[in-house]
Amino acid sequence: MQNNSGNIYCLVRPKNNMDIEERLKEILNFYFGNKYENEFGKRIFVINGDIIKPNLNLSAQDFDLLNKEIDAVINSGALVKHYGLKNKFEEINVLGTQNIIDFCTKTNKRLLHISTVSISGNGEKEEAVIETPENINNKKIFKETDIYVGQNIKGIYSTTKLKAEIQVFDAISKGLDAQVLRLGNITNRYSDGVFQKNVDENAFAKRIKSFIEIGAFPKYLLEHSIELTPVDLAADAIVEILNSKSVCNTFHIYNINLLPIALLMETFTSDLGIDILPVSDELMKDILTGILANNDRKNILSGIIYDLDDKKNLVYTSNIRLNADFTNNYLNKLGFFWKKIDKQYIIKYMKYFKKINFIN
Repeated sequence: MQNNSGNIYCLVRPKNNMDIEERLKEILNFYFGNKYENEFGKRIFVINGDIIKPNLNLSAQDFDLLNKEIDAVINSGALVKHYGLKNKFEEINVLGTQNIIDFCTKTNKRLLHISTVSISGNGEKEEAVIETPENINNKKIFKETDIYVGQNIKGIYSTTKLKAEIQVFDAISKGLDAQVLRLGNITNRYSDGVFQKNVDENAFAKRIKSFIEIGAFPKYLLEHSIELTPVDLAADAIVEILNSKSVCNTFHIYNINLLPIALLMETFTSDLGIDILPVSDELMKDILTGILANNDRKNILSGIIYDLDDKKNLVYTSNIRLNADFTNNYLNKLGFFWKKIDKQYIIKYMKYFKKINFIN
């Protein structure tokens, strides 16, 4: 709405007998207040459809309208939880993508397909963990031009997103104008700290919450940095690529300005009054074992339970190192630069979680 002058047609699925326009308005109001209230019917148009149905479940009239009016399709429809029924992920992430590809092929429209860096095998737990310089030489580099470098992918989310990418690349090889945009660890807005409505479904936010409630974290993490990509900056980068009419096929959309975990913990302690102790792997294991034995407390581990290996160690390192040099050179030429993740952003981030009572 801010950085492009075109009209936006939103495909909305009917749900709970709620009017589709009201559904979209409710979500927009959560994120933007009534800022876009008067744009409905002018620049924002709501279309009844469903990506998992053939032809997107469009009426003949809506199909003709979209065929005539739109230039590009942004496919950000996906099931992004990290657990759930396999067939649901296949249906939304794989079949849904194929249906969108079929629509774009039939109508000769450009496709921007939103994917995830976790197809690299690095971000199964959502964030990219970067090793210290002396340890990175044995890592496999995963660039925009890569799709399979021998990475290990187990999670149903990452697996289905990889399948979806393969479908898009197959369509590109047959002549479709499309770009795959692999997003990193999407976090609170840079502008004001606001985050997704369903925060309980975000793996990274839940992990932070668990460590705060436990009051300890593995000491080895202090040597590492994490990637945080504020959602509004990611959106700006996507719109830059949309506006650039790129002929390139793949981009890595994540903030290259990594946040040292040492700075995160220092901010927690000195600025937010949150005490989390760095402890040895052995002590961490003992703490977790004690919590698991206590039925009243074990729910506090929900954000990290899938991060434990069979010996109850928390593993956050990977043999894959992400690279976004091409994308960043490209974005820089368009005048887009990632902002630094500093103390002010962390404070904004945590204050929002406190405000909505996600973190006490």
